[in-house]
Amino acid sequence: MIIVISRAKTIDFKTPQPEVDTSWPLFCSKANELMAQCTAFTPEEIALRERVSLKLAFSTHEYIHTYSPTRRTGKAAVFAYNGVVFNKLQAKTFSPSELEFAQSHLRILSALYGILRPLDLIQPYRLDMTSGMVYGLYDYWRNTVSREVATLLKEDDNLLINLTSGEYFKLLDFKLLPKKTRVITPVFKYLYHGKYTVNSLFAKQARGWMTRFIIENQITDPEHLQAFTEGGYFFRPELSGDTEWVFTR
Repeated sequence: MIIVISRAKTIDFKTPQPEVDTSWPLFCSKANELMAQCTAFTPEEIALRERVSLKLAFSTHEYIHTYSPTRRTGKAAVFAYNGVVFNKLQAKTFSPSELEFAQSHLRILSALYGILRPLDLIQPYRLDMTSGMVYGLYDYWRNTVSREVATLLKEDDNLLINLTSGEYFKLLDFKLLPKKTRVITPVFKYLYHGKYTVNSLFAKQARGWMTRFIIENQITDPEHLQAFTEGGYFFRPELSGDTEWVFTR
């Protein structure tokens, strides 16, 4: 079982990480190429192209110009990302065996690094798939990321659990994945005015909780996902299909 999640926009490089053996991102040379392209922009240009505040543009500019293409520095991805999914994942509380399981089974999709293992060292950055600084990131990464996921699936059991946002799952070219690949996408809904609907924030929380549930229990049988109840969610087989498993609360 391979689980894929999306990177977070927010990062935390101030809080110390646990003492762990870190790894180096697989596709650093491609990340270096992207960062080199971004050095041409001023903070004002970054603000316009990325449609962000000037304050955020200045911090992005600083990340770009302090990025090192050669120095093995940074923070493990699973501890550096600080968005809703990662806050619910709470990787800093994982045991050594849970971190080992995560390193083998969890992958984080990123616009800068392509695909990351949890303990891969990353440097501070801000880059989205739809960046105005670097165009065509889907084309840039799709083949590389898809082939890496294909290799992992072949080595495992051809089961892919999609806990990404839709934006990042589009990185995968299914024609490059093993023919027998089975994809399961958990969908999280809540009851609102008598109707089950998806709320973006609630869904992110649930994706973090489920990722943690898988890692804590070291799940490899997809049927065991149906026991997930964090946050008041329950599996709803009558609302689910072969590829989308619906959980409601």
